[in-house]
Amino acid sequence: MKIAFIAPYEELTSLVLDISKEMNVEIDAYTGSFEDAGHIAKKLEAKGYDILISRGATYQHIKDSVKIPIVKCEISSFDILYALFDSMKYLENVRKIGLILPKSIALEGNKISKIFDIKLIYMASYTHIEETKVMVNEAINKGAEVIIGGISTFKHAEALGKKGILLKTSSETVLQAINTALEVYDLTRNQMMETERLNNILKFSYEGIIVADTNGIVNFFNPTAERIFDIRADEIIGKKADEYIPTTKLLEIVETGQAQLSQIQRFNNNTIVTNRIPIKVKDKVEGAVATFQEISKIQDYEKMYRTEIYKKGLVANYTFYDYIGEDSKVKEMIKNAKIYAKSDSTVLIIGESGTGKEILAQSIHNASSRNNNPFVAVNCSAIPENLLESELFGYEDGAFTGAKKGGRMGLFELAHTGTILLDEIGSMPLNLQTRLLRVLQEKEVWRIGSDKSIKIDVRVIASTNTNLFEAVERGDFRRDLYFRLNVLKLETLPLSHRKGDVKLIFDYFVSKYSDKAISISEELATKLEEYNWPGNVRELQNFVERISLLKEYVPIETIFEELIEGHDKDISNPIDGDSLIVKKGTKDEMEKEIFQKLYAECNNNATLLAEKLGISRTTVWKKLNS
Repeated sequence: MKIAFIAPYEELTSLVLDISKEMNVEIDAYTGSFEDAGHIAKKLEAKGYDILISRGATYQHIKDSVKIPIVKCEISSFDILYALFDSMKYLENVRKIGLILPKSIALEGNKISKIFDIKLIYMASYTHIEETKVMVNEAINKGAEVIIGGISTFKHAEALGKKGILLKTSSETVLQAINTALEVYDLTRNQMMETERLNNILKFSYEGIIVADTNGIVNFFNPTAERIFDIRADEIIGKKADEYIPTTKLLEIVETGQAQLSQIQRFNNNTIVTNRIPIKVKDKVEGAVATFQEISKIQDYEKMYRTEIYKKGLVANYTFYDYIGEDSKVKEMIKNAKIYAKSDSTVLIIGESGTGKEILAQSIHNASSRNNNPFVAVNCSAIPENLLESELFGYEDGAFTGAKKGGRMGLFELAHTGTILLDEIGSMPLNLQTRLLRVLQEKEVWRIGSDKSIKIDVRVIASTNTNLFEAVERGDFRRDLYFRLNVLKLETLPLSHRKGDVKLIFDYFVSKYSDKAISISEELATKLEEYNWPGNVRELQNFVERISLLKEYVPIETIFEELIEGHDKDISNPIDGDSLIVKKGTKDEMEKEIFQKLYAECNNNATLLAEKLGISRTTVWKKLNS
């Protein structure tokens, strides 16, 4: 139990502490009046006090500042009589006394005048200091020699050269106020607990909540509502909701008594889902409550849920520091990539396999304003054609045989507010290219089996190791999609075109894979630079990883020679040649190995392999996975 007394003068503060000690009741006492008292009350409420006690105009000033119960220490007739008796010794011939009270009370002025043989000038009802000054001036103009009143009345009278008598609170009055506070605490404790529990639920709700009375006056406005509408609670509470938020329609709910659920409203640049419900007590409408949730937040929660499921692959791990190279053309490309990172325009990255297209894409994402949001990479050639559509765009419950119950979010939705990398875009089937073009133009996706579009905010980066323009000329790639993707273009260099970076990249991977430095002869260094590296940086990376493991057992020069010999063997059996070496086995085993080798020769591009063999892409996948 925490009770505090806010007294307008020090003497009363001391009296309260003395009486509470005698009662063996723990009461804290603070001194303050008017605005100061209001600030004290708010601080005490924040500290968890259950009940406050105050008197006079100080009580009037703080009662609307806090939501906890406030017990009024009423001015009693005895308090007034004590003050009148104290003032008698200061009277002269006129015998006029001004009595100024914050609130009018039943007072028989004529009888008091007769008893004390005085003329009583009685004034009442004020809430601000300036009002007390006006009343004091008026009482003095009417001839008052002594002014009785609260702390501000007393101070102003003294300042004008008149005798001021402070209307003090007697011990009996303080005792009565404390007892009343204890009774209020006992009676309302359970109610306070329920109220506090409800306040916490509402205050920390993820939804914005506004509660208004029958006149549309707001009496609750939670922190989420403050954030959504950019309005502080203390600005709107006590005022009509519709004046601040015209689309709230709480008065309409009060008048009709009908709920409005899942309504879409716009405020500033936010789109919000709103539920408006009348508050009914015994079938009588006593107010209305509205809940608000930003559509963007709903999408964020869905994204968080899906992110938990698809945690792997949603983070971009590379930055521009990871793209190693001192070649002037590489530096120029990185410079342009950093500029492109500042925009949301589509980027097309063209380059041979192993030249770091995905590192470049991840670097662009991490250098962009979307860097704290998902990075989703999808290899269009690695996913079978019949699955690629559902992976990219998602599907609804029951959209097709085998569809997951409840449906599934597509990769575009998963990448909402982030970046999606469409790797090997050139292998995407024409029918999906049409859907992709719509996504890029309309910024929305349609799940398979759905009749509703879903708005998305995704930055698209596409990459390819094929000549897309030639594919357009052949009719394998949509012309409009090509130009829609080719807004900002980057071309990665094959390692054979930047031989001066070979030793630099070699040293980088040595530091990554080997716990000890690896020294090579100048002759081998020259051979490394002269080698064409058909697999580009990826091949060099694999070579360094291999020598890091085998250097204790096999000379590095031997490993390099084996690399060259192995490549010569690989190219001795090209797809367009007459023979291919496979292991002896069953017909199915040998056929599968043939397709796997041919698939590798096509840089894992199923579309290219299908074209060369004159079969469908689906048949290629069946053979590879048989």
